[in-house]
Amino acid sequence: MLERTVAVKVLSAASTQDRELVARFGREARAAAALHHPNIVAVFDSGADGDLQYLVMEYVDGQSLAGLLRQEGMLEPRRAAEVGRQVCQALAAAHAAGLVHRDITPGNLLVDPAGLVKVADFGIAKLAAATTMTGDEVLGTAAYLSPEQAQGRPVDGRSDLYALGCVLYELVTGAPPFAGDSSVAVAARQVTEQPIPPSDRNPRVSPALEAVVLTALAKQPAARYQSAAAMAQDLDRAIANAGADSMPLVDPGAGLPTDRLPSVISAGAATVPMASAARRRPGWVPWALVAALGIIVLVAVALWPRGVDPPAAQQQPTGPPASTAAPPATPAATTSPTQPQGELPAALANLAQVITAGQQQGMVDNSAQDLLKQAEEVLRAADEGKAEDVDKKLQHLHRKTDEQIDKGKIRGPAATQVRQAVVQFSQLVRSR
Repeated sequence: MLERTVAVKVLSAASTQDRELVARFGREARAAAALHHPNIVAVFDSGADGDLQYLVMEYVDGQSLAGLLRQEGMLEPRRAAEVGRQVCQALAAAHAAGLVHRDITPGNLLVDPAGLVKVADFGIAKLAAATTMTGDEVLGTAAYLSPEQAQGRPVDGRSDLYALGCVLYELVTGAPPFAGDSSVAVAARQVTEQPIPPSDRNPRVSPALEAVVLTALAKQPAARYQSAAAMAQDLDRAIANAGADSMPLVDPGAGLPTDRLPSVISAGAATVPMASAARRRPGWVPWALVAALGIIVLVAVALWPRGVDPPAAQQQPTGPPASTAAPPATPAATTSPTQPQGELPAALANLAQVITAGQQQGMVDNSAQDLLKQAEEVLRAADEGKAEDVDKKLQHLHRKTDEQIDKGKIRGPAATQVRQAVVQFSQLVRSR
């Protein structure tokens, strides 16, 4: 009657024989129709024509992310982060209304010609997931299935964030984090295996974006972002940190919502350097800085090229830890022009500071000191030129970090801070 183009989706003929399923289809349709957000495909109506149950939905003149990936292989990281930010906005609105999508995949994320991302199939996805947790319909998207869904455990909004982490991983690497010969095999890997850091597959992925993806992919829901709003804020920062070297997916002036979403995690919890946190805690500043300086000096001396005298003690700078490792007076053959050798000790000191701060706040167990020992082993292997050994030890460091977080030994905002410090350290080692 309104002469507009719409999309109509129908319940399969076999499903219409189940009266309870049909009733739930109507309830889900009403819940989905109550969602009004620019990043969610609108549901206009639902009804029946004989035995045919249908939904009338907004028609999006564009393509799915699945189609975009088939065309481009992968997206530029900043563009992928913008996609993730818009999906988070949609999920924040849905979760606030009590709806969990349960099937966030590239096929359910649509992009219009202006770059606006819309999440489709709220209600339908939940209905399908609720009817079978082990059938082909659910396991067909096993590459984006959260561990708790694969195990048939209760799910909530954090399950959607895990799925979004899988989607972001695919957007920046060209493939989901886990693959296998069958859907069951992939689902099993979602439960038991840790993902390879995306920067290992695409060096252009920034530490900030990698930290967001890996946090979303934590096996235990308690170790993930606790809200879509919190994840959106970190993606905002990852986009800002990327600079102006690439255009975002959508022009900020195109009329999209730009209001910052509220977060259960403080704005600086995941990304503010610990030196800033130290200034807010004068009680432990002196010994924390002394410890960090000590680590920097010891490691810098160990890494100093033979035949070059380290600078005199009285010439050491007195600024923040990141600037204390001065470069040698003459260029060293092993020093990268873009990654000064002094950054490695500073990255190790930053990891030490993050762990120490977390212990002071009661969010990090003492066993996290093992991560520092593992990081020191990585540095020794790198200094000896054992590239293969370095790679193995870095993988072990990431696994140990994930284990500590999954077991709750590192929790809350400290989990994101420690993970990001480990990622930063790893990238500097690999770029050496």
